[in-house]
Amino acid sequence: MVFRCDAKIVVASKSLSTSLHFLLASFLIILSIFLFSTCYFFQKMELDLGTISVSRLFAMYTSNLVWSLFLTSTALHAVALITSPVQAVYKWIRRQSSDSDTPIPYICAVIGSSLWLRYSIFLRDTKLILLQTYAVSMQLFFVVALIFYRTKRRKLIRLMTGIAAAMSLLFLYIDNLNDEDGKEFTGRIASGAQIAGSLVCPYLIYKAVTSKCIDFVPLAPVVFTWVMELHAIVYSIGIDDFYMLLANVIFFCMDGSLLSMFFVYPTEKKKKNLKSPIPTVM
Repeated sequence: MVFRCDAKIVVASKSLSTSLHFLLASFLIILSIFLFSTCYFFQKMELDLGTISVSRLFAMYTSNLVWSLFLTSTALHAVALITSPVQAVYKWIRRQSSDSDTPIPYICAVIGSSLWLRYSIFLRDTKLILLQTYAVSMQLFFVVALIFYRTKRRKLIRLMTGIAAAMSLLFLYIDNLNDEDGKEFTGRIASGAQIAGSLVCPYLIYKAVTSKCIDFVPLAPVVFTWVMELHAIVYSIGIDDFYMLLANVIFFCMDGSLLSMFFVYPTEKKKKNLKSPIPTVM
């Protein structure tokens, strides 16, 4: 019995070590892609990196301190929201399986961020390019980890291959358009994709209304997304961009409606407490 337990521990530790090495290698490759893409976008936008210095960056930051502080808050919220699925990756490593999680949110996130990245290149907005490049890089890492820990991964790999081919053809078509038409076309698709993604909120609201509880949705991501969308609305107004404003206002309203369900319906635990009152001592 002792030898069998020791053998199982050795096999489990080897499997965990292999998984960690694979994920680390995947993360480093995607990080390299992120750095290469950033340099490529800067070169395409004809930015002279040699003229950027600490004193110049500080002067630019303090020239409009209120707006700069708002952008800092937006960036911190966005990075935290993008990085939050790391806890799911930790769960997959611990369980050595990702079968319990649906790949739909991760795939939709990659598609949406890729479209917004292409749109930010048309806008020549350095801050958006950096943020969306980071988003695409991290979300690709999450998809790779999801596939790696999938028991039946062949179907998912075929799906991702088809999506990659379709996105490549779409970006090839966009590259053949002039700047104004490409910007308008990409903005419509990116905002449409984000609005379509927000339609999951009415479904969750319907589920909450029919079940009379909201325990199947965690509160923290809903609140965090709502705050992030508020930042995005203000930023869209600041840069006067219609497509970003439209998509973020609709997502803000949808997510806010879902958030209101937490004040209308109790969790399962609270419902049980209401049904079983504390007995009084006579």
